[in-house]
Amino acid sequence: MSKAIGRVALVGAGAVGGYYGSLLSLTGVEVHFLFRSSYHIVKKEGLYLIHHSEGGRKELVDPLHAHANTRTIGECDWVIVASKTTANLELSRIISPLIGDHTKLLTLQNGMGNVENLARSFGNQRTILAGLCFTCINRTAPNIVESLLPGYVQFGQLGQSLNSESESIVQAFEFAGVSVKRAKSLDEVLWRKLCWNIPFNGLSIAAGGITTDLILARPELRDRAQALMLEVQAGAKNYGIEIEDSFLRRQFELTEPMGPYKPSSLIDFLAGKPIEVHAIWGEALRRGKRRGVNMKELEKLYGELGKFA
Repeated sequence: MSKAIGRVALVGAGAVGGYYGSLLSLTGVEVHFLFRSSYHIVKKEGLYLIHHSEGGRKELVDPLHAHANTRTIGECDWVIVASKTTANLELSRIISPLIGDHTKLLTLQNGMGNVENLARSFGNQRTILAGLCFTCINRTAPNIVESLLPGYVQFGQLGQSLNSESESIVQAFEFAGVSVKRAKSLDEVLWRKLCWNIPFNGLSIAAGGITTDLILARPELRDRAQALMLEVQAGAKNYGIEIEDSFLRRQFELTEPMGPYKPSSLIDFLAGKPIEVHAIWGEALRRGKRRGVNMKELEKLYGELGKFA
């Protein structure tokens, strides 16, 4: 028996979207997945999850409501956006057929500014929240999503604590077996997530396309990662958000056992796809500069990554 949250559309059924949408579907939530390039493969071969924390258990997602475009889905109670932020300029057009007067929105995207983007497109009077995924998930084939580290999802709502509508979908994730956290401040969650994303996603590309274990193994890159984290910490502090030093140390401790892990931005880079440069590195830099924070390492990294946007 699932938690009753109504009809759900999942836009961006890659690693993160495919994983969390599948977990919801497997508990009985009516999830309609938007598959674009992989639609025909998924329809023919099915969608599978591989749970490495459970010895590599392979699980078929059944039932699976697969669609090639949003027009065949229609209006939904919830729309979960897990697409890359590089698609944000066309996101409004893509998801408009899913939006009714009472549709609520959840973004699982990387970086900052995504909730505000949805509010500008569909009005800030509706429930819009973000889920920040502190996890390791890769899509290793068009129809295979592998969870290497389940981690947790922390949910926050722009400008307020979670309301009852937001709480309903958080509980649905929880019911589906996802470890969840609830944030009083969405901005705090966003800054904390960037403590890992900015150094490890960025340096994996700037250093020539390397995995996280190599970043940790090379003293100059490890030092640079530390410096970037400290700048994110300073940026957050200037917005009234305290990120403790132990949290920064924990980012290294969590990364060590991942081995030769490819962050999501590295996977996009190696595939020749655009990188989420502006949402992850650019927006944090802009917000820091707005408060007079010295972020020379982040500015340098942003410049190195700019050509891949």
